[in-house]
Amino acid sequence: MPVTETITDTFQTNELDPINHRKDHDGHFYSISQSVKKQLFTGGGLPKEYKELSETLNGLSIMVRKPAIELITYLNKTNFDAPVTRYVLYGKTGSGKSISLAHILHYGSNAGMVLVHVPWAPNWVRFPKGCTPSVIHPNMYDHPIESVEWLKHFSTQNALLMQKLELKTTETYKWSKREITTAGSPLCELIDLGMNRAKYATDCVAALLGELKKAAISKRCRVLVVIDGFNAFFSPKSKVQREDKSIVLPTEFVLSDAFLSLTRNDWTNGAIVVSVDASALPLELRESSFPRYQLGKQGFEHLDPFIPIEVPNYSEKEFHSQIDYYVERNWLQQPKARTDRGRAELSFTSGNHPLSLMKLVAPY
Repeated sequence: MPVTETITDTFQTNELDPINHRKDHDGHFYSISQSVKKQLFTGGGLPKEYKELSETLNGLSIMVRKPAIELITYLNKTNFDAPVTRYVLYGKTGSGKSISLAHILHYGSNAGMVLVHVPWAPNWVRFPKGCTPSVIHPNMYDHPIESVEWLKHFSTQNALLMQKLELKTTETYKWSKREITTAGSPLCELIDLGMNRAKYATDCVAALLGELKKAAISKRCRVLVVIDGFNAFFSPKSKVQREDKSIVLPTEFVLSDAFLSLTRNDWTNGAIVVSVDASALPLELRESSFPRYQLGKQGFEHLDPFIPIEVPNYSEKEFHSQIDYYVERNWLQQPKARTDRGRAELSFTSGNHPLSLMKLVAPY
């Protein structure tokens, strides 16, 4: 029987602005410039494997998929005078939730929204770089190093916008007898203090989030909150211990408390997009990928009401588009990848699961 080739050149789109992405772009890749990649993802936001692949292929491209299109449609029609809407992306680990969030981050940046982005919340719970008891909040714990890193990430993502908005503090913050951030100070001073003084960094993050919430309510800015692995905040345990060896719960972190406050729907002029993932929880709590299971009773009640959006495995169109991309970039050089039979084997072997397919075609 003759070999049938399945080569196409329609897997890319020239529409580079996520604000304009719609159903017509489903299954197509769009390119992100190096400058935008540096602004949005220097501090995280791309899965390690995906980031390494984009560097190897000398360019970052993201597939426009139905979950992101659905979310962009909602965001484009949002009534920002109403309380913020919460959106929860869910699906199997490796289905593409983080990439969908990256797509939405790009949308928010182009829409002129202040980005409040947590690249991977479980890192604060499972791999803390040194938690210390909070001086200000009894029985709570700070993340000095992670807080400095997050403030740098926030600053990189929002530097130009923050200069344009000229947001100022609404209250006075006293850090020590000599160090005070007075009401009416530029928010950039608060950010700089946290980046330069690790001991105050966690409380600077909390203060910044509170100020952004007030600024959004007063319509001085519009805020997009994006948190990957949000369910980690409600994990039943962490790797942080007190002196008596008892475990510190994630809800006892000052950082967790600050971001949980921001993800309540008691403010306006913004939107909240989070993902829940089984890998954000201990091994014994990974039976289901559905939000109710992943969030637990406490987390579910915290976000309720919310709009769930499933990120499934690739559709047939998305699968072929992904293979076309790999072939076009010479990442997948096996001649069989250009045939119907070869693609059928890849589809069956990977189950159209994005991460499994990426690993399957890797040449190492």
